[in-house]
Amino acid sequence: MLSSRYLHLHEALGLGPMWLNQNAKIIHAAPQAAAAPVCPKTIAADTAQAVRTLSAGVHQARTAAIAAAQTAKPAVRVPEAAPKAIAETPAKTEKAAHSDNLPRLDVTIRPSEIMVVSICPSTEDSLHGTLFSGDVGTLLDNILASIGLKPEQAHKTAWVKTAPVFTALPDAEHIRSELAEMQNELTASQARAVLFLGKIFDSPDMIGLMNELCAERPHFVIPHPARLLMQPQLKAQAWQILKPLKQLLAKAV
Repeated sequence: MLSSRYLHLHEALGLGPMWLNQNAKIIHAAPQAAAAPVCPKTIAADTAQAVRTLSAGVHQARTAAIAAAQTAKPAVRVPEAAPKAIAETPAKTEKAAHSDNLPRLDVTIRPSEIMVVSICPSTEDSLHGTLFSGDVGTLLDNILASIGLKPEQAHKTAWVKTAPVFTALPDAEHIRSELAEMQNELTASQARAVLFLGKIFDSPDMIGLMNELCAERPHFVIPHPARLLMQPQLKAQAWQILKPLKQLLAKAV
């Protein structure tokens, strides 16, 4: 049996009934129900209503979001904990900041004939834990011998007990802050005179501090032994200053 659509296809192609089986029975397709006509006004009304519904929903969602943002509490950020290595690092003291983490010089005070003072220890002295190490110390002992003293008869110290950072000399504030400790050292040493080592002690600011420290005690200033090693010609000048000190020490108490 052939469908009627098959017959119409042959007719449209101009094939004619000769292509068909003469004994074939043609079955006509059932007619489809016609769709109900749609009114254009109805489509427009439905579309407008859908747009209004969508707009209302978007407006309500936007209004709710704004209200929530206005009433919500601001988020508080909790800082992260510091790394353990940093948290446990001890804070530097004010004096340690001058020493570039080098140890503060530990000075033992004992009764002495004179007190010998440099402005501060060198980096090498701080590392060795003793003042006037090496050739500098050897020359200083020779200087003491020239005025009739053994090394143990002199209290060797530094005005500032820490080596300064990135400079040869401590700052004026640090020097002033050490005055009280120097006065205690001088009293404990019972020194009869004070010998200052270094050109810095010839400066006006230091002269005032030296007068505060020594009061009635005689004091003398010569080039530092480290400088005398580099400039041996200054030894004659130093000796002229040392001779009155030698005479002072030679007198009976």
